Amino acid sequence: MDVLYVLEEEKAIVEQALARCLPASDVHPRRIHEAIRYATLGGGKRLRPIIVRAAAGALGHDPDLVTKAACAVECVHCSSLVLDDLPSMDDAPTRRGRPSTHRQFDVATAILAAHDLLMHAVGLVVENGIDVASGQRALAKAIRELSAAVGAGGMVGGQHVDLEVAGDSAVDPETLEYIQSRKTASLFVAAARGGAILLGADEARLEPLSDYARCLGLAYQIVDDLLDAEGDPETVGKETGKDAGRITFVTVHGSATAKDAAAGFVRTAHEALDRLDGETRMLREIADFCLSRSH
Repeated sequence: MDVLYVLEEEKAIVEQALARCLPASDVHPRRIHEAIRYATLGGGKRLRPIIVRAAAGALGHDPDLVTKAACAVECVHCSSLVLDDLPSMDDAPTRRGRPSTHRQFDVATAILAAHDLLMHAVGLVVENGIDVASGQRALAKAIRELSAAVGAGGMVGGQHVDLEVAGDSAVDPETLEYIQSRKTASLFVAAARGGAILLGADEARLEPLSDYARCLGLAYQIVDDLLDAEGDPETVGKETGKDAGRITFVTVHGSATAKDAAAGFVRTAHEALDRLDGETRMLREIADFCLSRSH
């Protein structure tokens, strides 16, 4: 498998679906819809929605059955990027090689666009559940998974603690893992589980996907931190060096230990997939790609 070729194919499928399912920019209120499309369609690896589709494939289903759920996860991710870039958060001037959403529009529009993307994500999960006749219980569980990944037990909690400990050089490893497992890994877990839940997967099949995705998310965040410390801004697509005064695996443990840890998480992700009896090659290739990526 040429993983880069397959990822590009999958990325194209997701981007075409996103373009269809987002409100058109000429529909009132135009500026909000322009901001939503700018924030969501402006590049990116689309790794989280690809995981939604790959997890469905690993369980023996047609990945196209969960493309709307995949788009929902990407809407959540893009919403989080808009909020992360705000002046009150990371104050990032660029994202994906161009001005961040609040720089391109304004702060108020960016905040409203981020909120709308979250609500749009919920609507897409509901639509997907209806499309595949999930049933009320499965649909409710899928919505609960996504909301938990976003809320105080997930991305919101991770971001809040990250801001709380900024500049504190004495942060313990448990707090660091708390931040990264929620700020990043929680949405990876929701991606691996959400579409599978809509398709009727039971917990015995969801648990290996959860373990895989959590380890993958931790590895992904460590590599992200390494790219911030060592990467080229033009290649990475955003300003680098911004984490120098923040708590990351790299600033706490150093680059060498961070690289070893990322490789260890990827190995554990592979081991989790050994517990599934389906075709897991795509998920394995995604894990390896996350470890070697340059942007």
